[in-house]
Parts: sequence; C-alpha cells; structure tokens
Amino acid sequence: MSKAKISRSNVKYSLTNISHLSDDLLQEIFTRLPSRSVARCNCVRKRWLGLISNPSFIHIFIRHQHSLYKTFLMFISPRELMLTFPHVFDDSQSHLQSLPTQNTLISLDSKVNGQTQIPSTMLLKGTVCGSSNGLLLGCNTRYTCGYGYYVYDPLSKECIQIPNPPVTYPNCIYAIGFVCDSFNYKDKRKGTIISNRNYRVVIVPSFIERLAEFRLEVYSSETKKWVEYNVSLPNGFSFARHWFLSFDYQGWLYFMGKESIFVFDPFGHNCYTLAYPKDADAMNVMSFGFLGSSCGSLRISEIDSKGVKVWELQEDKKWQLIHQTNLSPYLPNNFCTDYHKRIGGFHPYDGDIIYLCSYLYGAFVANLRINKFEAIPGYDKCNISPFQLEFPLLKPLTSSPE
Repeated sequence: MSKAKISRSNVKYSLTNISHLSDDLLQEIFTRLPSRSVARCNCVRKRWLGLISNPSFIHIFIRHQHSLYKTFLMFISPRELMLTFPHVFDDSQSHLQSLPTQNTLISLDSKVNGQTQIPSTMLLKGTVCGSSNGLLLGCNTRYTCGYGYYVYDPLSKECIQIPNPPVTYPNCIYAIGFVCDSFNYKDKRKGTIISNRNYRVVIVPSFIERLAEFRLEVYSSETKKWVEYNVSLPNGFSFARHWFLSFDYQGWLYFMGKESIFVFDPFGHNCYTLAYPKDADAMNVMSFGFLGSSCGSLRISEIDSKGVKVWELQEDKKWQLIHQTNLSPYLPNNFCTDYHKRIGGFHPYDGDIIYLCSYLYGAFVANLRINKFEAIPGYDKCNISPFQLEFPLLKPLTSSPE
C-alpha cells in the first residue's frame, strides 16, 4: 500500500489562505470589524458577498456591535461617525431599549423583503447640522452661511432641499436649529395608519455681545416659507465664537451660548434662557462636552484632564450632578492627556452609558455607574458627530425570508 504524501508548502498554504476558512470562522471575523470595513468586504469575493448579505449575519452583526458598545456606528463622512440607536417598533413603548429578536431582521446596506434598511455608511454632501425624529438636516455649503440646507431621511434616502431665505448677509455667521414633529393619523378611506412629519428649520444671525432683543427666521415644512420673528429675553443672551449648533429636546431647540443656553420653541414661538450648572465651564461644555437627552431627561456634560461630569436637569430648571468619574485609572494616559478629547454622546435609553472620543486615540464606551470603560476598535482617526440618530420605526419580520 502506498503512503500518502503531504507537501509542507501545501499545508502552510491551506492554513494561511483565507479562502479555506469556514463560513462560521469568517462570520466571527466580520462581526468584529467596523461596519465600513464589512461593507468593503462585499467586493472581495462572491462567497463573502453572500455571507454578508445573509439576513442572519446582518442580525448577528448589529446584535454583536450593540452588545459590546450599546450602539451602531455609522459613517456620515470618511472621517466622521454618527452614533445610531436602532430599536424595534412597538405601539406600547414598553421595550424601546430592546434590540432585534431572533425573528426580527434588519437590513444592512440592502433591503430584506422590502424591509427598512440601516445603512452602514451614509456619506452626505456637506455637513450634518441637525437631527430630530429620525431625520437629518444637512448643508451643501458651510452651515453658518444661512442657506443651502436640506432634510434627509436615512431610511427612505429621500432628500428635500430647503429654499433659501429671502435675504442672507454674506458677513453674518448664522446659528442653526432643526426640529421635527412626528405624528400618525388614520386614512379613513384606506383604513391605514399614515405617518406624517412636520419640521422647522431655524437660523439666527449670531452676536457675541449680550442682547435682550434680536431676530431669527423659521422655515415651516407646511407653508414652505420663511418667517421672521423678534425675540425678547429679559436676561439677554450672547453666542460663543465657536459654537452655532443647537440640540432638539421635546420639540424645543437649545442653543449653547457664552453664559447661558437659549431655548426656543419653533412651533409655538416661545423662548427663555437656561443657566449652565454652577460648577460647569460653559466653554469646556461647548468645545469638548455634550448637551443631549438620556432616559427622557435633558443632560449636559463636560470633560477635562481630571475626569467627566454629567448633570441632569430637574423640574425646577436646576442641574443636578449625577455622575463624576476620574478617567486616569481606567483609560490610557495618552487619551487622558489629549487636550482635544471629547464626549461623543449619551446613550438615549441607558443613563449610565456615555461615549468618549479622541481623533488621535480612538473611541471608548463607558458605564459611569460601575466605571467600566471599553475601547471601540477600528475607529481611530475619526470624529463623532454632535448629533445622534434613532430609528424608532423599524418593523419586525415575523418569519425568516426564503
């Protein structure tokens, strides 16, 4: 009987050639890659394309990223990420924190049986300057110019250009705001529920001296027109030189200024000013901190060489410190000493989780209640957008596709 001979070079080749890896092993590799890298793998081999396009892999990938980092990271430019929070549509709002179940399939860069898609990469023209109720406000030019805005729906990929205001001033720097009001109504003839979203775009000619009266302009999606309003604030308000964005919370816009926060309702046209936390540095908050919501409450945070602080707004309009953590015992020294490190955002449903980022040293997810910090690999040399995106209208599939 002749003995079989095995070539040493063939053994080495079989162990190193990625084509010989099993589907299970490839899946384990792909689930640990950033979403942009996974999308690129589609073009390498037909086998990889089939594996990545499989609905079961899509479910595993999103589930894996969320289990590790409690978010899905999406590129909106080659070097800018947006924190994205997908969850299942449910009439009762009782499990908004839940992720897709085994019978829920969400598409990543491709549609599954006509279901809504979550893009892994959403490269938008210009800059993103607002986010509200699943819609994004972008600008084709520099967003402080006061014109060139558009509204983008990441799920339907619909883009609506906003007409320019009747008059803008070339030498003026504009602050920008965006609010979307979403509601459902029943079509009596068809017997179906129709979702409708009305939105407002607000531009404010900025000023660095404290003013008690100033003007702003509001664009309405219903009238398709810009209307100018005069604002009167007894305590006055002034913008900072480097911050002209705003945050939408419960239909109100929050513009951070040098000494206070200007709060404006673009639907009812009411306004007031809100003080910063007493022991917070307003300039630090605007430059490296974050203003946003978590667990239904408005929060504000700052970060410096000593650590992180998070405050929550109470019913009496006063801020209460809810988290204070020293970073040095938990994070690399180069990250802690980086002057440009910043807070990337809050988790909307878990009040203990925040995201930290440094362009040079990468991104981290932190649970401030138990002081657990974990690196998010593959996202160094990237910034995190000051805006977050939530997908509240993803409908589950009740059966697996063929």
